[in-house]
Amino acid sequence: MNPASAQHAALRILLEDVDPLLQRAEEAAQTLTKVREELDADLMTLGELVQKSIDAQPAMLEAVRKLSASAARIEAALQFQVVSNPGRAERWPGAIWIACATSAVLSATIVSGIAWIGSREFVEQARIGRALQSAWTSMDPATRSKVKELLGKS
Repeated sequence: MNPASAQHAALRILLEDVDPLLQRAEEAAQTLTKVREELDADLMTLGELVQKSIDAQPAMLEAVRKLSASAARIEAALQFQVVSNPGRAERWPGAIWIACATSAVLSATIVSGIAWIGSREFVEQARIGRALQSAWTSMDPATRSKVKELLGKS
């Protein structure tokens, strides 16, 4: 075997070893692109959910204010009824308890609604966080720094 054919044989063997590595690198690049697209979509969804929760807060606060005002009017009406007609208040002692129970039920309903709306955002954030953690090791340094930068802004 002459030196040129030995060199060609060695190059052929080397190329046979490099080709699978190149294929794996291409697959890894495709996977990374897919993960990056999914992360971008998840980040967009998270941004939209955060914006929706921020937009919903004034409406919830207004509902709580209205409920508080209604409870104050009910209490004032009951106070007026007791003062203006003390005999009737003695005949209907359960009216105060009914008003209190109604107010408590309305308050519990509003607080439950606020908690439910608020928890949806946290569930979505947890889902996105888990996806980010599972893909973190496969991300390139530029993507990692971009995610860290976005986390620093929030």
